[in-house]
Amino acid sequence: MNLTKIPTLSLRRQILLLCWGFFFVGIIGYWLFQRLLILHSYANMGVSDITIVCLLVLLALLPYSLAHRCKLSLGWYALAFCPSIFILAIIANEHIGIGTIIMTAMMFIIWLIMVIKQPRLHCHPLNINLCTLLLMMTVALCCSNTDELTHNRHKIQHLIAKGQYEDALLVGKRSHATDAELFNLRATALLHTHQLGNRLFSYPVPLAGNGAAPRISIPSGMADSTDTRDILLCNLLLKKELPTFSKMLPKLYDNINSTTLPLHYKEALVIYMSRSTNPGLSYSNTLVEANYADFIAEKKKYEAAAESKSKCHDLYGNSYFWYYFFHQTNK
Repeated sequence: MNLTKIPTLSLRRQILLLCWGFFFVGIIGYWLFQRLLILHSYANMGVSDITIVCLLVLLALLPYSLAHRCKLSLGWYALAFCPSIFILAIIANEHIGIGTIIMTAMMFIIWLIMVIKQPRLHCHPLNINLCTLLLMMTVALCCSNTDELTHNRHKIQHLIAKGQYEDALLVGKRSHATDAELFNLRATALLHTHQLGNRLFSYPVPLAGNGAAPRISIPSGMADSTDTRDILLCNLLLKKELPTFSKMLPKLYDNINSTTLPLHYKEALVIYMSRSTNPGLSYSNTLVEANYADFIAEKKKYEAAAESKSKCHDLYGNSYFWYYFFHQTNK
């Protein structure tokens, strides 16, 4: 076969394929990443998935129109895609701040100057277009909301609304970023799966205002006795009020020595029994007591408080033991 006779794409087609391919992959990926944030931010305006798809279609038509109206050269063909990418970046914000407005205005002015002047650079047109596209997407990401905490919150809200509570609990499971709203959303999912007393402290617990512990709110539509008792008990654990907790628990659970008693309640009782001279109740659990003894031994290994906190978190970060001794709250 004579390889010299194999037809190659013209420079114009190469540039068109690069720009349009990059653009479509970019906006589809951007939509998948920012979809829930956009839906939540504009929910009061009746925005739906269909609305977003229609917007993406319009943003895809805009570069085609601009490329012809602005008479862009092949070297600067990527400039036609700037307005669409910037519009999408601005939309993907819960709150458009002054910083975003200033940055967008500056980029628009720069874009306008580049369109009018279209400077001649001694570079290959493909390289110019590729660098322009990469720069645009970088600026778009800087202008839009990419905060992990915000996205995790919207994902969990969306999954809870669909009744997918176990999936909601998997969102951001390895992340240490949290706030009171995200914490309450996870508590809601745990309530729906009847795991509040077993898994609440396996997730990061934020501090409320003035260093106080957060408070779990009763979700709408969940006000039966089982839900309210676990919320009450867990709120006492969050405030580290173990004497009150130990008095309330027997009133709300018939048999505190049952194997079905939630894990965090067992851990709290073991701490209380070990630290109280007059506990006022009888409780024993060999396995949990052994874990507590191991935790205390690990805690005493390190003289530095920060090292002790970190090492114990690696081993016991999902237990009430770690929360009680290391999570700094104003009781």
